[in-house]
Amino acid sequence: MIATLLAIEDNVTHQYVIRRFCEVFEYDVHIVGSAEEGLAAFGMATYAAILLDISLPGMTGIECARAIRAEEHRRGGTRKVTPIIALTAGIGLVDKQACLEAGMDDYLTKPFDPEDLRKVLLRWVYQPSRPNLKILKGLQLDTEAHKRMWDEHSG
Repeated sequence: MIATLLAIEDNVTHQYVIRRFCEVFEYDVHIVGSAEEGLAAFGMATYAAILLDISLPGMTGIECARAIRAEEHRRGGTRKVTPIIALTAGIGLVDKQACLEAGMDDYLTKPFDPEDLRKVLLRWVYQPSRPNLKILKGLQLDTEAHKRMWDEHSG
C-alpha cells in the first residue's frame, strides 16, 4: 500500500464503501466508528490524511477536527499537519465555513464516487517521490455500479 488513511465514520455502509474505494487506489485505511476512537487512533499512529464524517454521534466531526488540530499544536509541530477531509451528506455554506474554521482542509459529499476520492487524494496525499499511478491517471468509472454499491449496502 502507498499510505495509510484514517477514516472516522459511524455508518457501516459508508465504512464498507470507503474501504473499497481506498483499495482501488492502493491506500490502506484504518476505520473507526466514533470521534473518540479516531482521536485515540490519531494519537497512536501517523496517517497520510483523515476522512472525517461531520455527523457523528457523541463528539461531532467538527469537534473532532478541532481536537486533532489542538493536539497537533500541542505537539509543537513535531508532526506535519494531517489533511482532514470532511465527509458529509450535504454541505451548505454554513457547514463548509464551520469545517474550515475547525481546521478541515476539504470535503466530500456522500455518496461520492471513486473519482471524487481520487481527486481529493491527489490534492492532499499524493507524494511525487512515491508515485501512485492509480491516483495519477484516474480510472474508467462505472458510475452506476458505484451508485449501486452505496444503495446495496444501505439497507
